[in-house]
Amino acid sequence: MLINNRFEVDLVRSKVTDRDTGDQTRLEPRLMKLLCLLIENHERLVTRPLIIKEVWDDYPGGEEGLNQAISGLRKLLHDEQKQLIETLPKKGYCFHGVLSDNIPAAKRKLFKPVYVAGILLLVILTVFTFLFYRTSRNSYTNQSSTEEHIRLFKIDSARQAEKLKK
Repeated sequence: MLINNRFEVDLVRSKVTDRDTGDQTRLEPRLMKLLCLLIENHERLVTRPLIIKEVWDDYPGGEEGLNQAISGLRKLLHDEQKQLIETLPKKGYCFHGVLSDNIPAAKRKLFKPVYVAGILLLVILTVFTFLFYRTSRNSYTNQSSTEEHIRLFKIDSARQAEKLKK
């Protein structure tokens, strides 16, 4: 997700990347939950009691925690004018950022065709090596198995003869 075409939000890794500076910030779970709650209610009032219930599970210190969390999000999103996260006194907060779900293809980390071709070549070579080894081993085993059995039989017979002499 992208906020104001600048802040890339990675919900899975709880990370926000500022595309202008390249800074990456990992958010603690409560901050990420608060950011998600504000984004889900884009352009609508999110009341303080609802935030404290959803994010702080009605924890008694939730009021102070909420104030600090909003301050932290504003700092992270460079919202000094408090326009992105608007405070509605004694009511709650309203998120006004421009949201987009699509991240340009240039930013996505896809396998390059050269790497895919290299991996495919490596897999093919591995398969051929395995098949060659298996085939050559089987043919060697079949040719020498009779000779090997005879040799082992002679050795075993000689050992038994020595035991009998003792």
